[in-house]
Amino acid sequence: MKKKVLAAVLVAAMTMGLAACGSKSNDSAPADTAEKTEEAADGEETADAEAADGEEKYPEGYTLRVGMNCGAAPFGWTQDDDSNGAWPIDGTDQYVCGYDVQVARKICDTYGWNLKIIKTDWDGLIPGVVSGKLDCCISTLGVTEERLQSVDFSDYYWNNGCVMVVRKDSKYANATSIQDFAGAKVTSQAVSIWLPLVKQIPDVQEQPGLGEMSELFVGVSSGKLDAIITGLTEAQSGCMSNPDLTYVTFEDGKGFDVELSSLCAGIPLAKGNTELKEKIDAVIATMDHDTQLEMMTNALNQQPLSDGSDSEALTAEETKDVTNE
Repeated sequence: MKKKVLAAVLVAAMTMGLAACGSKSNDSAPADTAEKTEEAADGEETADAEAADGEEKYPEGYTLRVGMNCGAAPFGWTQDDDSNGAWPIDGTDQYVCGYDVQVARKICDTYGWNLKIIKTDWDGLIPGVVSGKLDCCISTLGVTEERLQSVDFSDYYWNNGCVMVVRKDSKYANATSIQDFAGAKVTSQAVSIWLPLVKQIPDVQEQPGLGEMSELFVGVSSGKLDAIITGLTEAQSGCMSNPDLTYVTFEDGKGFDVELSSLCAGIPLAKGNTELKEKIDAVIATMDHDTQLEMMTNALNQQPLSDGSDSEALTAEETKDVTNE
């Protein structure tokens, strides 16, 4: 078991313009999709609930089908047992644990629902909701205008910051502006909010996007990449697990030009599904900032380390609250 030790901070860099999640500044939150799985198409509960006019669609005992990537600590990672509140991944003998799992369990516990987590590729999450194979997806998806054309979003349940991860011994470790990365080999996660930002770096040597966060961290550690663009929370998690790495934050005006709302994670659900949105929003409303920070601290303490050793874990520190409008 890992020692749970208080340590560094979920830095004030997360406050980089996160006052209202609606104007521009930095950005975060991976873009996601759904793994093609027949289990996801199992919509018997939904069909039964909607069959009779006037009946509640989501009664006690309903099975909520939640899409989740299951591969991005501290939000959700795959493990072999149910320790630390992990939940079974539908159709497999594995479990998923992390912040997003805590959120999903809180929602289902509130209404007496059964939780079915369906492992879903990043590029299948939104299509899974649109097709009706998923009721929603809880995978730290940023709220973007493009996504809002296809789905509705719940209120925000986490806010993030935009940073760049580099080697500690790299010349980029002391960078203060994205201009300092001119000529660097940079990429991010494929099918994500981050990847288009690479082009904002002057004379950048853009590298192909990679599928998983672990691949990105290995790329920087090995020297194949000079830097990656990702969210602050993902960066702190990755640097804790890879002690040769660190991350660079930027002051306003020196970082990336992005919509703040894309830093604010919401839960996508079908267009016009006001009943489910209201129920989910009611639970998120109970998750004040202190509650969110406590949940994230738990996830940071519980995440597996790359070398399997004990280590000091990050302790989330309060930052500016997110305004849900």
